[in-house]
This record gives sequence, C-alpha cells and structure tokens, in this order.
Amino acid sequence: MGLLDSGAQRGATGRKSEILKHTGMSLLMQPAMGLAKHMTGILMGVEMQDSHGKPFVLVVPDISVYDPAMSDSLIPVGCPIETGFMVFHRCPSHAKEDLFSLETVSLYGNTITTPNAKTTIAMQYVQYTWRLPLPSAAQN
Repeated sequence: MGLLDSGAQRGATGRKSEILKHTGMSLLMQPAMGLAKHMTGILMGVEMQDSHGKPFVLVVPDISVYDPAMSDSLIPVGCPIETGFMVFHRCPSHAKEDLFSLETVSLYGNTITTPNAKTTIAMQYVQYTWRLPLPSAAQN
C-alpha cells in the first residue's frame, strides 16, 4: 500500500509493478534508521482509485527509488506539492465538512488533487498514517 510521507525526500517502492521506467541512475539513500545504501533510480507510478472509485495511476514527480525489501511504497509530500498537486491532511472527523461520507470513505483522512483539478483522491487515515486507496480489485 502507498503511504504519504512528509519526511521522505524521494518516492520509494519495493513493487516491480510500480516501476514505469528505469532511469539508469543509482542513488545513495539514507533511511530513517540504518545505514545508507545505493538504490536503483526509477520513475514510479502507484495504482489506486480516485474519490469516485475509478482507477488512477499517480505518477510520482521526480526520480524515485526501488528497493525490493520495502513493504510499503512511500510518496513524499513535497514533490507533488511543488509540481502543483494540492494535498490537504485531514482526519475522519473532517469528512462531513469536506463533503465526504464516512459510509463511502470510512477512513477518510486526506485529499490529493491533480494540478489540472480533474482528479481528486481521498486517502485513508489509519494509525496516524495517510494511505493511498487500493485499486478496486485489490479491495475485494
């Protein structure tokens, strides 16, 4: 599952299915815990659904990295905001005022709107973490 991370400097994934393109670069990355290590540079796209349940691929701006040992994908908050995405951190108690039904989005916690304002993604808020909604097929 994809996580929205305010501390991540780059997108990162351990899923081959999220690699749109290899950049040919190797980047030295310093995780929050542990030693720095070289990771393969990629262009990353995370499959999810928009706030209407339609399939959507969020292409993470800038170079991301691939590490097969990762359990979750990380999407840095800064890169999308700098490229025109609107990101609003919220929690389930804000759903009604944001015009989302908790019956439809039971774990409502955030919205991401694309730069052209055509797509909005309602993220989930679970255990103090904002998570991207899984594609419809993955939820069944």
